[in-house]
Amino acid sequence: MPLLLLPFILILLSVFSMLRNRSQRSMKDQEDSFWEKEQRANRTRKQDISGLDYIQIPLDTFPLGRYADAPLPSLEQTLQTLSGRKILNLSGISNTDLKLMYGAANLNILSDCDANFTTLARTLADYGEQLADLGHWQDAVTVLEFGVSCKTDVSKNYTLLGALYKEHGESSKLNTLIQTVQDSEMLLKNSILNQL
Repeated sequence: MPLLLLPFILILLSVFSMLRNRSQRSMKDQEDSFWEKEQRANRTRKQDISGLDYIQIPLDTFPLGRYADAPLPSLEQTLQTLSGRKILNLSGISNTDLKLMYGAANLNILSDCDANFTTLARTLADYGEQLADLGHWQDAVTVLEFGVSCKTDVSKNYTLLGALYKEHGESSKLNTLIQTVQDSEMLLKNSILNQL
């Protein structure tokens, strides 16, 4: 009986070996492709980035200085500081792709712009939440709607805005918000839609 199983075992081992070799070749091809793309990116000449779609914070529409409740002044100070910096939403774009598009020499500047966006996104969500908690729902909506227009990926921005729309009978705006989330490519899109 064991001799009858031997051909099957040999066939299984050869199939396993073939699949393993194919997988290793595929991984090697992917690695080679990555490094080739990275080398091209590192050779890309510096491009003009002055015309990119930088985010401008509309401080004049926010209730800056209107309320003294903590932590509003701290959040407002962060927004004022950010308003003097360059901000770009570069979510979902790898460093290699940034170098290919704009040149390796611009990577540090673009990374700073993206870090500023991350700070902005968190600050807007926190600022909107604090305003809502203090009962200033219209101001909270203004701040959170700006976050949506920037395509923030902070889920609290969307869920809190949706809750405020529901609470204050803004069903058409809620439907628009849901559509905006559906059309987005956010990682937490399904979770946000479930909460909305």
